[in-house]
Amino acid sequence: MPEIAFEENYVDVKFIKRVLGFESVRRVQQLTQDGVLNTCEVKVGGRKASRYDLFPSVISYIKYLKARPAKAQGNLKEQKIIEKMQAEIDFKSAKAKMAEIELDELAGHMHAAEDVEKMTADLCLAVRSMLLALPGQLAVDVAAVGTATEAQVIIKDAVCHILDELSRYEYDPKEYRRRVLERKEWQDASEESSE
Repeated sequence: MPEIAFEENYVDVKFIKRVLGFESVRRVQQLTQDGVLNTCEVKVGGRKASRYDLFPSVISYIKYLKARPAKAQGNLKEQKIIEKMQAEIDFKSAKAKMAEIELDELAGHMHAAEDVEKMTADLCLAVRSMLLALPGQLAVDVAAVGTATEAQVIIKDAVCHILDELSRYEYDPKEYRRRVLERKEWQDASEESSE
Protein backbone atom coordinates (compact mmCIF):
# COMPACT_ATOMS: atom_id res chain seq x y z
CA MET A 1 0.00 0.00 0.00
CA PRO A 2 1.51 3.35 -1.00
CA GLU A 3 2.27 5.89 1.71
CA ILE A 4 -0.05 8.88 1.79
CA ALA A 5 1.74 12.20 2.04
CA PHE A 6 0.44 14.61 4.63
CA GLU A 7 1.27 18.19 5.27
CA GLU A 8 3.19 18.86 8.40
CA ASN A 9 0.78 19.26 11.27
CA TYR A 10 2.74 19.22 14.54
CA VAL A 11 0.79 19.05 17.80
CA ASP A 12 1.69 18.85 21.48
CA VAL A 13 1.19 15.88 23.80
CA LYS A 14 -2.12 17.18 25.17
CA PHE A 15 -3.62 17.37 21.69
CA ILE A 16 -2.51 13.79 20.86
CA LYS A 17 -4.01 12.66 24.18
CA ARG A 18 -7.40 14.11 23.20
CA VAL A 19 -7.28 12.82 19.62
CA LEU A 20 -6.41 9.25 20.66
CA GLY A 21 -8.88 9.31 23.56
CA PHE A 22 -6.49 8.77 26.45
CA GLU A 23 -7.27 9.91 29.96
CA SER A 24 -3.72 10.97 30.76
CA VAL A 25 -0.62 12.32 29.09
CA ARG A 26 1.31 9.46 30.69
CA ARG A 27 -0.16 6.94 28.22
CA VAL A 28 1.06 9.03 25.27
CA GLN A 29 4.51 9.24 26.86
CA GLN A 30 4.52 5.48 27.42
CA LEU A 31 3.65 4.79 23.77
CA THR A 32 6.42 7.20 22.75
CA GLN A 33 8.92 5.32 24.93
CA ASP A 34 7.74 2.03 23.42
CA GLY A 35 8.39 3.42 19.91
CA VAL A 36 4.75 3.39 18.83
CA LEU A 37 4.58 7.18 18.55
CA ASN A 38 7.43 9.44 17.43
CA THR A 39 8.23 13.04 18.25
CA CYS A 40 10.05 15.64 16.26
CA GLU A 41 12.00 18.69 17.35
CA VAL A 42 10.33 21.81 15.98
CA LYS A 43 10.85 25.52 16.57
CA VAL A 44 8.04 27.12 18.53
CA GLY A 45 8.43 30.84 19.20
CA GLY A 46 12.20 30.82 18.90
CA ARG A 47 12.83 27.69 21.01
CA LYS A 48 12.86 23.97 20.20
CA ALA A 49 10.05 21.74 21.46
CA SER A 50 9.03 18.09 21.02
CA ARG A 51 5.89 17.71 18.95
CA TYR A 52 3.95 14.89 17.33
CA ASP A 53 3.20 14.87 13.64
CA LEU A 54 -0.57 14.34 13.89
CA PHE A 55 -1.40 12.12 10.93
CA PRO A 56 1.60 9.76 11.08
CA SER A 57 1.04 9.45 14.86
CA VAL A 58 -2.60 8.44 14.36
CA ILE A 59 -1.65 5.93 11.65
CA SER A 60 1.12 4.46 13.86
CA TYR A 61 -1.32 4.06 16.72
CA ILE A 62 -3.87 2.31 14.45
CA LYS A 63 -1.17 -0.10 13.22
CA TYR A 64 -0.20 -0.74 16.84
CA LEU A 65 -3.82 -1.57 17.73
CA LYS A 66 -4.16 -3.94 14.76
CA ALA A 67 -0.97 -5.79 15.74
CA ARG A 68 -1.93 -6.16 19.40
CA PRO A 69 -4.41 -9.06 19.10
CA ALA A 70 -1.77 -11.11 17.24
CA LYS A 71 0.73 -10.39 20.00
CA ALA A 72 -1.84 -11.26 22.66
CA GLN A 73 -2.57 -14.52 20.82
CA GLY A 74 1.13 -15.31 20.71
CA ASN A 75 1.41 -14.59 24.41
CA LEU A 76 -1.57 -16.86 25.05
CA LYS A 77 0.13 -19.70 23.15
CA GLU A 78 3.38 -19.09 25.02
CA GLN A 79 1.46 -19.06 28.31
CA LYS A 80 -0.17 -22.40 27.49
CA ILE A 81 3.23 -23.90 26.62
CA ILE A 82 4.66 -22.59 29.88
CA GLU A 83 1.69 -23.99 31.84
CA LYS A 84 2.10 -27.38 30.13
CA MET A 85 5.81 -27.44 30.91
CA GLN A 86 5.13 -26.49 34.53
CA ALA A 87 2.56 -29.28 34.81
CA GLU A 88 5.13 -31.75 33.44
CA ILE A 89 7.72 -30.52 35.91
CA ASP A 90 5.26 -30.84 38.80
CA PHE A 91 4.25 -34.35 37.69
CA LYS A 92 7.85 -35.54 37.34
CA SER A 93 8.77 -33.95 40.66
CA ALA A 94 5.87 -35.71 42.41
CA LYS A 95 6.81 -38.99 40.73
CA ALA A 96 10.43 -38.62 41.88
CA LYS A 97 9.29 -37.84 45.42
CA MET A 98 7.07 -40.94 45.44
CA ALA A 99 9.99 -43.06 44.20
CA GLU A 100 12.18 -41.61 46.96
CA ILE A 101 9.55 -42.42 49.59
CA GLU A 102 9.19 -45.94 48.23
CA LEU A 103 12.96 -46.41 48.29
CA ASP A 104 13.11 -45.19 51.92
CA GLU A 105 10.33 -47.61 52.78
CA LEU A 106 12.08 -50.56 51.11
CA ALA A 107 15.37 -49.62 52.79
CA GLY A 108 13.63 -49.61 56.17
CA HIS A 109 14.18 -45.89 56.86
CA MET A 110 10.48 -45.22 56.83
CA HIS A 111 7.41 -47.35 57.53
CA ALA A 112 3.89 -47.14 56.23
CA ALA A 113 1.30 -46.54 58.92
CA GLU A 114 -0.53 -49.75 58.02
CA ASP A 115 2.63 -51.84 58.55
CA VAL A 116 3.33 -50.19 61.91
CA GLU A 117 -0.30 -50.74 62.88
CA LYS A 118 -0.11 -54.45 61.99
CA MET A 119 3.17 -54.95 63.89
CA THR A 120 1.77 -53.15 66.93
CA ALA A 121 -1.40 -55.25 66.74
CA ASP A 122 0.75 -58.40 66.64
CA LEU A 123 2.61 -57.25 69.77
CA CYS A 124 -0.65 -56.43 71.55
CA LEU A 125 -2.04 -59.87 70.67
CA ALA A 126 1.08 -61.52 72.06
CA VAL A 127 0.75 -59.57 75.33
CA ARG A 128 -2.96 -60.38 75.48
CA SER A 129 -2.38 -64.11 75.01
CA MET A 130 0.33 -64.13 77.72
CA LEU A 131 -1.96 -62.35 80.17
CA LEU A 132 -4.94 -64.59 79.37
CA ALA A 133 -2.78 -67.70 79.87
CA LEU A 134 -1.64 -66.44 83.29
CA PRO A 135 -4.65 -67.62 85.40
CA GLY A 136 -4.44 -71.15 83.97
CA GLN A 137 -0.70 -71.34 84.60
CA LEU A 138 -0.98 -70.06 88.19
CA ALA A 139 -4.22 -71.69 89.38
CA VAL A 140 -2.67 -74.94 90.59
CA ASP A 141 0.41 -73.27 92.14
CA VAL A 142 -1.63 -70.61 93.95
CA ALA A 143 -4.16 -73.19 95.21
CA ALA A 144 -1.32 -75.29 96.64
CA VAL A 145 0.09 -72.53 98.89
CA GLY A 146 -1.33 -71.80 102.29
CA THR A 147 -1.02 -67.99 102.59
CA ALA A 148 -1.88 -64.93 100.55
CA THR A 149 1.73 -63.73 100.72
CA GLU A 150 2.94 -66.91 99.05
CA ALA A 151 0.22 -66.55 96.36
CA GLN A 152 1.29 -62.93 95.84
CA VAL A 153 4.93 -63.98 95.27
CA ILE A 154 3.89 -66.63 92.70
CA ILE A 155 1.69 -64.15 90.79
CA LYS A 156 4.38 -61.43 90.95
CA ASP A 157 7.03 -63.82 89.59
CA ALA A 158 4.76 -64.81 86.68
CA VAL A 159 4.01 -61.14 85.85
CA CYS A 160 7.72 -60.27 86.03
CA HIS A 161 8.45 -63.17 83.67
CA ILE A 162 5.94 -61.75 81.14
CA LEU A 163 7.42 -58.24 81.49
CA ASP A 164 10.91 -59.65 81.03
CA GLU A 165 9.85 -61.30 77.79
CA LEU A 166 8.29 -58.05 76.59
CA SER A 167 11.47 -56.10 77.44
CA ARG A 168 13.38 -58.35 75.04
CA TYR A 169 11.06 -57.42 72.19
CA GLU A 170 13.16 -55.79 69.44
CA TYR A 171 12.45 -53.98 66.25
CA ASP A 172 12.95 -56.42 63.41
CA PRO A 173 13.75 -54.60 60.15
CA LYS A 174 13.54 -57.87 58.21
CA GLU A 175 9.95 -58.36 59.35
CA TYR A 176 9.03 -54.85 58.26
CA ARG A 177 10.75 -55.38 54.89
CA ARG A 178 8.90 -58.68 54.45
CA ARG A 179 5.59 -56.96 55.16
CA VAL A 180 6.39 -54.11 52.76
CA LEU A 181 7.28 -56.52 49.96
CA GLU A 182 4.20 -58.60 50.68
CA ARG A 183 1.99 -55.49 50.57
CA LYS A 184 3.68 -54.24 47.36
CA GLU A 185 3.16 -57.60 45.62
CA TRP A 186 -0.47 -57.59 46.71
CA GLN A 187 -0.95 -54.01 45.43
CA ASP A 188 0.79 -54.78 42.14
CA ALA A 189 -1.38 -57.86 41.67
CA SER A 190 -4.57 -55.89 42.36
CA GLU A 191 -3.48 -53.12 39.94
CA GLU A 192 -2.80 -55.69 37.19
CA SER A 193 -6.19 -57.37 37.70
CA SER A 194 -8.02 -54.02 37.49
CA GLU A 195 -6.40 -53.29 34.10
